[in-house]
Amino acid sequence: MAKAEIHEIVNADKDKLFQAISRYEDYPQFVENCKSATVERKGSGKARVAYHVSLIKDVHYVIDHTEDAAAGTVAWTLVESDTFKTNTGRWELKALGPGKTDVKYFLELDFKIFVPGMILNKLIKGPLPSMVKSFVDRANSI
Repeated sequence: MAKAEIHEIVNADKDKLFQAISRYEDYPQFVENCKSATVERKGSGKARVAYHVSLIKDVHYVIDHTEDAAAGTVAWTLVESDTFKTNTGRWELKALGPGKTDVKYFLELDFKIFVPGMILNKLIKGPLPSMVKSFVDRANSI
């Protein structure tokens, strides 16, 4: 199992960043390797989303998201997957003033098949800075 964490201050409004994160159906437009994100259910503070991403191979999985706009958090847990054993994590956003947000992102990921630790760490830790930047760019375009 691999864990990744990123913490940085970004130039984006907290509410717009939260909006970019919680519009799952838009992910294929700006998240690298995301081929589709289909919202299966959406309710007050909750969403179930089916994802199709291209990593080493095409991966399909379903995630339950819990959203709290006031607290600036989006957390998720894996419901089902053809590839993942574990996929949990969360975003934590804290406004620091106009156009500045403290961003924390946590991810815990494990595959059903053996993936060497070095490759697993590279898969999840390597793209984190550019992934966060893609959300910031999206928030700034809203």
